[in-house]
Amino acid sequence: MSLATLPNALRQEEGMMLTVQEARQRMLATIPVLPTETRDILNCDGYVLAEALYATEDIPPFDNSAMDGFAVRAADVKAASEAHPAVLTLVETLAAGDAPTQPVGSGQAARIMTGAMMPSGADAVVMQEVTEIGRNSGPDAAIVKIFEGVDEKQNVRFAGESVKNGALVMEPGKHLRPPEISMLASLNRAEVTVHRKPIVAVVSTGDELTRLGEPLAPGKIRDSNRYGIYAQVKEAGGIPIDMGIAPDDEAETERIFRTALAQADALITSGGVSVGEYDVVRNVLERLGEIHFWRVAMKPGKPQAYGIADGKPIFGLPGNPVSSLVVFELFVRPALLKMAGHSALLRPTFKATLAEHVVNRDGRVNYMRAILTEENGIWNARTTGPQGSGILHSLVLANGLITIPTGATLTAGETVVAQFF
Repeated sequence: MSLATLPNALRQEEGMMLTVQEARQRMLATIPVLPTETRDILNCDGYVLAEALYATEDIPPFDNSAMDGFAVRAADVKAASEAHPAVLTLVETLAAGDAPTQPVGSGQAARIMTGAMMPSGADAVVMQEVTEIGRNSGPDAAIVKIFEGVDEKQNVRFAGESVKNGALVMEPGKHLRPPEISMLASLNRAEVTVHRKPIVAVVSTGDELTRLGEPLAPGKIRDSNRYGIYAQVKEAGGIPIDMGIAPDDEAETERIFRTALAQADALITSGGVSVGEYDVVRNVLERLGEIHFWRVAMKPGKPQAYGIADGKPIFGLPGNPVSSLVVFELFVRPALLKMAGHSALLRPTFKATLAEHVVNRDGRVNYMRAILTEENGIWNARTTGPQGSGILHSLVLANGLITIPTGATLTAGETVVAQFF
């Protein structure tokens, strides 16, 4: 489908530039959220919850000891001290997993381990460090001396203290991390409904690219973008598929792209979207679906392509390595997060103080590669040096991006918007 046949809301004239916010908003409005699936909780970390989870029992299910010590009646040890210890008779020892068999009466105590169920009658736990076990004058009765009093309920974890039976524990949209996985097990859930992670096909384009391990002929360059994009897809929670290099041949490029779309939920291409470049990628993308060739008012990364084919997003990234990685960060990453069911799509931004003079004479917002450091609660930003879109090392040295507005001249000490990369 050509640009002229696109819906008005999705069409862009060749000479017109969108802001980053406009382009991203248009793109995200068309990104689908993937269907759900049921997964074992051993294999659902990193996924997004697609159901509401309620507790079907108290967590913990019973009152238990928060430490190793002695379960007592607080009133029996209220006045205990080093000089005048309380002396109590031991009725039993309780390890984690034991069910108490004896109540704790007045003048009695039960030795108890962390997590063990509290015996009836006891209302507090004395930590073992302020006790001493001995024997009385009887034939078999053990005693414990308590040298420090406790308050009622002290050192006890109560039933439902973490979660009450019937309570809403997690809402749909929750990102499942190790704490959530542990909570799922606590809820007795062996399986859970989540959104699928996007399967993403990654293709480099162009006859100038040389595969790893092959000699570099005159005029050729290494295929570096595909590997960086592959890693970015994984970092964003997607499942990448390596589709190799598409040559400057329309029939073969179309075959590779169609094969990729048949296997994946989204397609990312690298190269062939700039004005004046060979039209192979452009022609193929237009035949696949509704493709919008965008010029975005950003540096690096002005030329981009985005569209939908068979309900699946296609992202055409620039060929310059820095441009490719930065465009992925600002556009593709939030799109993949939305597909996976996330609601927070953008990285947090914060203010940083410039450590040097910076000028942006371009008519576009400049996303400069920077080293962000924190000192006494204040973030500082220093660029990584030359910022050309082909200087990949500028990203290797960086841990973030700083946003330099159009036409801005900033001096050391001024504030910029920063984000980690």
